[in-house]
Amino acid sequence: MPEQEGVATDELLAGLELRFGSFTPGTLLADLHVHTSYSDGWWEPGPLAEHAAGIGLAAIAITDHDDIRAGMVMANYCAQRDLPLTVYSGCEVTAREGGKDVHVLGLGLSDEIRPWQSVEQTVEDIVRQGGVAIMPHPSSAKHGRPTFEQILALEQPVGIEIFNASAVDLQALVPDRWRTDSNQLTQDFYEKHARRFLGAVGGTDAHFRTVGRGLTGFQGELLDAIRNRRTTVWSRGGRERLMPQDLVGYAKGLQQMRKRRTRRWT
Repeated sequence: MPEQEGVATDELLAGLELRFGSFTPGTLLADLHVHTSYSDGWWEPGPLAEHAAGIGLAAIAITDHDDIRAGMVMANYCAQRDLPLTVYSGCEVTAREGGKDVHVLGLGLSDEIRPWQSVEQTVEDIVRQGGVAIMPHPSSAKHGRPTFEQILALEQPVGIEIFNASAVDLQALVPDRWRTDSNQLTQDFYEKHARRFLGAVGGTDAHFRTVGRGLTGFQGELLDAIRNRRTTVWSRGGRERLMPQDLVGYAKGLQQMRKRRTRRWT
């Protein structure tokens, strides 16, 4: 994939907090964890592309659950309209380990990854396509979240999502369940073991009306920057915006996603 030309990000960077790495002039920004209406998100691919380009992102990864269609639709939309936005077709794959779901992000995919495999097999299948595997929102044995022990057990190097904006929202909504800053714990874990991993990344984990609250800074080609640990991580304050009716759409999206996954893979 070619290097991103994008738009100058100086004005966009002014409203962000640098959480990891050092700023380099010419840094481009990408949101690497965004869901659409093809799974359990609010955004449609076209409006999302326009919005992402409009706020100055150079790249975006669409990571619907067990579904890569929206990324391809959005990439075609940008190509037809000459939008200065590079779209990485991705997926948040549902792996299975120890009787629990474990999510793995795959970026740069051309084919869907079979769900309900082991974490190790899921990562191998992503890399076999030429993609990059990212372990999102690690935690200690919560649903869908890889544990630090599972990540350390992997033979294949993976990227680590050290800032997830959705985790900030969850900590504010249910403080009793989230007594510690999971993003800070993940960053500490990454910094301790960085040589074993690919780059650190940030993502919004957007399900509703906000994009760009968790970002990955890079230069050159994004996936190469992750592979070579040449990334920075940025965050923006605030909360994800939603309307009451969005929760109904979210529930319907989950139901449709599960039905499609069952039809496709069982």
